[in-house]
Amino acid sequence: MSSVLPSSEVGVKINEWYKMIRQFSVPDAEILKAEVEQEINEMEELIYYTLMKFRHQLMLDYLEPVTTRVRPTIDELLEKIEASNKGISGLLCYYSLFFRGMYEFDQKQYVKAIGFYREAEKQLVHVHDEIERAEFHFKLAEAYYGMKQSHVSMHHVKQALDIYDQYELYKVRKIQCLFVISGNYIDFKRYEKSQPHLEKALELSRELDNKRLISSALYNLGANFGDRGDYEKAEILLRQAVELSEKAKLSNLPHSLFSYAKFLFKQGKMAEGIQASKKGLSAAVYQGDKLFENLQGYLKALYVDAVDQQGVNETIEYLEKNKIYSYIEDIACETASVYADSREFENSYFYHKKMVDTQTQIQRGECLYEF
Repeated sequence: MSSVLPSSEVGVKINEWYKMIRQFSVPDAEILKAEVEQEINEMEELIYYTLMKFRHQLMLDYLEPVTTRVRPTIDELLEKIEASNKGISGLLCYYSLFFRGMYEFDQKQYVKAIGFYREAEKQLVHVHDEIERAEFHFKLAEAYYGMKQSHVSMHHVKQALDIYDQYELYKVRKIQCLFVISGNYIDFKRYEKSQPHLEKALELSRELDNKRLISSALYNLGANFGDRGDYEKAEILLRQAVELSEKAKLSNLPHSLFSYAKFLFKQGKMAEGIQASKKGLSAAVYQGDKLFENLQGYLKALYVDAVDQQGVNETIEYLEKNKIYSYIEDIACETASVYADSREFENSYFYHKKMVDTQTQIQRGECLYEF
């Protein structure tokens, strides 16, 4: 099988479809998808089509309200790709690995995602499109941020943003780059450097009238103000994020409600916190979001059941199994603090040690840099 993409008209049209996906232009992408489906025939075109359909679905799952989905599931498309990608090479192989990494990232499987991205990197020589290279660097930056590999993440996000800044049509990606940059600054405890990037992201999101991105900008800003001690402003922003996510039925609702509930509990607002936490658990279960389902369990164990150590440990075990170390560090730190406040110093020491051990795991990077 050839290592290049099909040169027929339908192959060119699939390429145009992909451009619309990368620009998050849902109407244009939907039109091109329908046209391609009418014309598809050759085997290579079929593989390319299946890959783009998979990427199209990832775009819609990010942007569209949860309840409007009557499309093929990601799992069904993944099975088709796995069945058809034996023997492919070059750009098709790159797309197959790259999109699979994106899928694993969406499942919060950050180590798996980075593994697929690193395999895709071996095929990057076949990628001559500047925007596609920006996509690659952005997704790596996003994954390394999820693993708290902040310096590596910053290296990749700068390369991505330098390219996106040259093109007017990639505002969604610019906003997402700003989220990653601000998140890395927060991990560096540089909250004042994080804030301008989030404010710019909110401004651009409102220009696009993109509810998903506006909501994310609001809860990230809220968390930032909370970390800096401006609790009044933090609560307003976090509540706005939740209200927008609820009204638009967005996929980030479990995340918004987790951030809001956690903030309320830490402020001692138990009744409001319990209400937000229950909503968050329902949203996570409804969306099949196992990460935030477990994280709501942790909030209940720590703040409502004060303190159900088994409940806290179950959440930590889930996170360790999935190598989501950033949340383990936060949970261990907060649990240690709660035990210290109640003068249970032996338990406090246990969770403080867990926090330090997790920081060591993060610094080691799970051997992500092996040659």
